[in-house]
Amino acid sequence: MKNVLLSHDDKISVYSVPDVVAEKLNEYCSEFADKWLWTSPHAEKYKTNIGVCYGAQDFIDYLNEWVLPDTPSILIETLDNVWNVSDAPEIYRKCKWFNF
Repeated sequence: MKNVLLSHDDKISVYSVPDVVAEKLNEYCSEFADKWLWTSPHAEKYKTNIGVCYGAQDFIDYLNEWVLPDTPSILIETLDNVWNVSDAPEIYRKCKWFNF
C-alpha cells in the first residue's frame, strides 16, 4: 500500500491505496471519472440533470467495491488548509496527487 493525495477542488486528503493504483494513479482516476461514471449502471447515484457529482471518497468507494475489493483503500487524513501539494507536510510532498 502507498499513500496518494486526492482532492476535488477542496482540501487535499491522503489515502492509502494498493501499489498498482498509486503507480498508475492518473489512469485509475481517469477511468473512474471519464468512463465508469458515465457508462456504468452502478454509477446512477452520481448522475444529475447536468452531469455527474462526485468526490475523492467516491473514487475510493469505486476502488473498494468494483476494482480491488480484496485490497481496500482507506482515508489516512484530510490536510487542513492544504490546497496544493507544495503546502502539504513534508512526508506527503512526494506522493502522487490527483485533483478530480
